[in-house]
Amino acid sequence: MDRFRFCAGLLGGAVLAALPLAVRAQASAQPARPDTPSAVDMAGRLRMLSQRSTKAYLQWGQSIATENAHALLQESVARFEAHLAALKTFQPTPAVQTSLPPLEARWMDFKALLTGPPSREGAAALYDANEMLQQAAHRVTVAYENTTGSPLDHLVGIAGRQRMLSQRMAKFYFYRTWGLHDAPADMELHLSRAHFTAVLTQLESSHRVAAPAKAAATRVRRAWEPYQQALFSSKVPALQRQGAIPVAEESERMLAATEELVALLVAQARAQ
Repeated sequence: MDRFRFCAGLLGGAVLAALPLAVRAQASAQPARPDTPSAVDMAGRLRMLSQRSTKAYLQWGQSIATENAHALLQESVARFEAHLAALKTFQPTPAVQTSLPPLEARWMDFKALLTGPPSREGAAALYDANEMLQQAAHRVTVAYENTTGSPLDHLVGIAGRQRMLSQRMAKFYFYRTWGLHDAPADMELHLSRAHFTAVLTQLESSHRVAAPAKAAATRVRRAWEPYQQALFSSKVPALQRQGAIPVAEESERMLAATEELVALLVAQARAQ
């Protein structure tokens, strides 16, 4: 077992173990019936899992930490289904009620593509399917954010989007190493980088972010530098393939850092 293996549960084992004890306890506690901040968190995590499961499929298909990529894929699917089931128990507004069925339908279509050993054909089909799933999860997240109109619920949402972008960038990197959708994947990789950087600056400078979460944003910044280096050190496919393991590793470290930030913002929103 190495750093890529994850246990089932709300958070993967490696990601969960990387969080401070107090944050870990909160992140592990999945409410029987979510409140609004935790619903924003869970819906936002579904955005991330759409990208992370595709990333794992691409790793597995290219024999990049194969055994661990397979375990990561299985764990991501289990987490998606657990979160979706929990969200269905908390539908406080018509907007939430109308956004959940399309998400579930997209999820069923997406999950069907994950069955069996990965292939280039499967990876090509996942390119559009995971985008549609991510968009459906985003609509659900925004619907929960709008339940109260709280600025802190919005901050939980945009911090959760950073979590998604951490996996989205690795996903597009692995599309490039497989020689699939090369030009659009390269464009989306750079767009995701620009968005991640802009939102990180926004979170660092926001007067609404309390000191613990602001310190976590600083740790995200520190994790971002080596991840950026791994992602953008070369545009040559052969060299990118050589750098695949570092990208996979740094994407999970980046995920752990963003999970900590989101958990602290959820705690702040609940306290308010």
